[in-house]
Amino acid sequence: MSLIIWLVIGMAAGAVAKRITPQEEKATWVSSLIIGVIGSLLGGFLFGLIGISSSGLIGSFIFALVGSVIFLFIYHRYLKSKVDLGI
Repeated sequence: MSLIIWLVIGMAAGAVAKRITPQEEKATWVSSLIIGVIGSLLGGFLFGLIGISSSGLIGSFIFALVGSVIFLFIYHRYLKSKVDLGI
């Protein structure tokens, strides 16, 4: 998958994850991109551990979305008081 497509999928997943989580998030495209890229890496890693591989754009988006939601949960639960990323 090309880098541009990967970044666009990550940004879309980050934006959706920010909308479905109950915390207040800043609505900037940069924060959506950061959340989505971290989420896509996390989702790909976690799904790879259980033996599921993504196929196509929809699978990649779902992996990135799940990873982004998990990342936002961990960030708000454990890291926000220690590290302020501005997201």
